Amino acid sequence: MALQAKELIYGAISLAVSFIGIAGFFVSLDAPYLAMLQIAVYVGAVVVLILFTIMLVRREEADKDESGETGESAAGLWIAGLLAVSIAGVAALAGPNLPTNPSTGDLPITQLGSVLARSYPVPLIILALLLSGALLGALVLAKVDR
Repeated sequence: MALQAKELIYGAISLAVSFIGIAGFFVSLDAPYLAMLQIAVYVGAVVVLILFTIMLVRREEADKDESGETGESAAGLWIAGLLAVSIAGVAALAGPNLPTNPSTGDLPITQLGSVLARSYPVPLIILALLLSGALLGALVLAKVDR
């Protein structure tokens, strides 16, 4: 919805909803600090900046041309499907390797990366795939038609 909304406001709002969904993944991974950071940085800063930009800048009428839109939406659906299948494959293959009871206690910030890589390899791979998909989507949206 964030990519295919006809109105930019609806796209920005659905982007905020998807960022809140990612924060929900952090909550389910028992990382409330990262969830609140996700909401504060992405929803609180990035989406609000996008909304202010949309509201303050008049949109050009030149983007009313809708030729080629079906090809882009079909390509987007294929890429989203491939991303979903790859995430499901990673989760299915490495699912039994998840720790049953993660260790709790005081952890220095210098050891956070190694503990995350050892204790949660599957969520990190899924997060990497999601961020890669977001980067590809941003590149497609930022391309200039000549």
